[in-house]
Amino acid sequence: MTKINYPMLNRTVVVYFCSVTVIFAALGVLAGWAADIPFLQSVLPNYPKMKPNTAVGLCVGGIGLFLAIRRGADSSRRYASIFCGIFTILLGSLTLIEYIAGSNLGIDTLLVTASDRQIEGRWAGRMPPHAAFNFVMLGASLVFVNGRRSLQRLSEIFAFLVIVTAFAALLGHLYGSEQLYGISKFNSMAVHAAGLFLLCSIGLLAANRNSRTVSLLASESLGGSAARRLLPAVILIPTTLGSLRILGQQAGLYDTGFGAAMTVFFLIVLMFSIIYYYSEKLHRLDLRRRQVEKESAVEEQRYRDLFDHSQGLICIHDIRGMLTTVNPAVVSLLGFSNTEMVGKNFRDFIPEKHHLEFDAQMRQVEHEGMSTGYLPLIAKNGKKIVLQYRNVLVSESEMEPYVLGHAQDVTELLGAQKELKNLSLTDDLTGLYNRRGFLTMAEQQIKLERHEGTARGLNLMFADLDGLKKINDMYGHEAGSDSIIEFSKVVKTVLRSADLVARWGGDEFVILTIGSKDEHISVMSRRINEKLDEYNAASGKPYTLACSIGVAPVPTDGIRTLESIIAEADEAMYTEKRRRKEKSSVMMR
Repeated sequence: MTKINYPMLNRTVVVYFCSVTVIFAALGVLAGWAADIPFLQSVLPNYPKMKPNTAVGLCVGGIGLFLAIRRGADSSRRYASIFCGIFTILLGSLTLIEYIAGSNLGIDTLLVTASDRQIEGRWAGRMPPHAAFNFVMLGASLVFVNGRRSLQRLSEIFAFLVIVTAFAALLGHLYGSEQLYGISKFNSMAVHAAGLFLLCSIGLLAANRNSRTVSLLASESLGGSAARRLLPAVILIPTTLGSLRILGQQAGLYDTGFGAAMTVFFLIVLMFSIIYYYSEKLHRLDLRRRQVEKESAVEEQRYRDLFDHSQGLICIHDIRGMLTTVNPAVVSLLGFSNTEMVGKNFRDFIPEKHHLEFDAQMRQVEHEGMSTGYLPLIAKNGKKIVLQYRNVLVSESEMEPYVLGHAQDVTELLGAQKELKNLSLTDDLTGLYNRRGFLTMAEQQIKLERHEGTARGLNLMFADLDGLKKINDMYGHEAGSDSIIEFSKVVKTVLRSADLVARWGGDEFVILTIGSKDEHISVMSRRINEKLDEYNAASGKPYTLACSIGVAPVPTDGIRTLESIIAEADEAMYTEKRRRKEKSSVMMR
């Protein structure tokens, strides 16, 4: 049974309408007895009067119903409503005791005149047992209406018992059956008393927050729709047909047999029409439901195939990271089985030093609904895998929100990018930085040196390998390449780890020394030449390695460009090369 919350305003209005109507009608009856107005005592001529104690009980019951609607934490209203329920229980119980014991407790003569006592005898003013029973049930329903769920169920049952008794009394008046509404002409349930009992019961059902009946009638389901249409028909159609049968017989239009046959015939036709209508409606709804289920099954299978065969990594976990679902791609990549992952926290598969990063991602997806980025995982074999992920927070009604994660393995891609970056910044022959790599790293170092308190002094050395063309011409290009490689190795043995060295192009090399003063630069240049002499003495090669070095200071004020500083060092290198040639020529003479 589909259940919806019917609006508070409608429920409250029903309760207040029923309670106020009952209170004022009961007060009107009491006023009729006090002022001896027959119309107020009995709505219809020659019909039973509502007894004064019945009117008092209904008035108190109406007040209890009025107070039964909760208003926040107002417990005083609830206790007052319970007190009214207890009063009506006592009123009905004492009357039933009077009937059972055959005694008179003196609770029946309120506002009853002497003439009524003479006419009605020793039961003058006493309500019928039907009404006494209703008061006991009505009071119990009032007491339990705001109790626990199980007590509210009892309240609904008691309210239905009142409805059945009151409706039976109304049918008794309609069809002239005294047994349904009383035990004598003077001790019978009045028509308006039965109506007020009905109103009280309807109000109690509306006041009951766990009333299944009201929930069904207010539901938008097929059951609710059928209940709203069938219940009035079930009540009104047989009642109307029965009254028409009696009126026709009393008017002499047909005998008892014909009236009974026609009543049964019309009931069968009407019931058949109603049953056929709803059966056909249920049939169409069932066909539609089956079609929807079939389409849903197809869609579900498509999504399942997409989930199972997707090459992307898909997982579902709560906002704390507890995994509930992983697709086969995740299992295949990480090497864990499905049972080894589901029920575990996603953090268990992340290196510990990245746990805070994962927690930050979860906070982001919880507050912003989405998060993206990179995250490393550890496979079962210990291999580190980097994922590029996209997490989305999914919120569905009546369900805890969960995170739907989709990721791709980018471990090889990131490795290739890193390798490509290294290739773009390094020289293939020597493994040193190339021109681009040197400019990139040197610019960053110069920026770092500009910060106050970190400047240590920078100098740029430009070195040229002497005689490379001669080596290429006499011993081949392979020997020339080998001489470049050996020269780069010699240079690296002299430099410190913080210094930057690069092959500028051909036989030219640039060196950025960090924290070196002028005298240290001279020592470094001399050490390079000394290392070259040591290499030449031990290499056994038919050629010797030599170089010319130029030096230029690197200011950190940002006024000069790095290219202009390199050009200055290049010029200084050529000056040194010319000086060495001139010195060599003088020595040869």
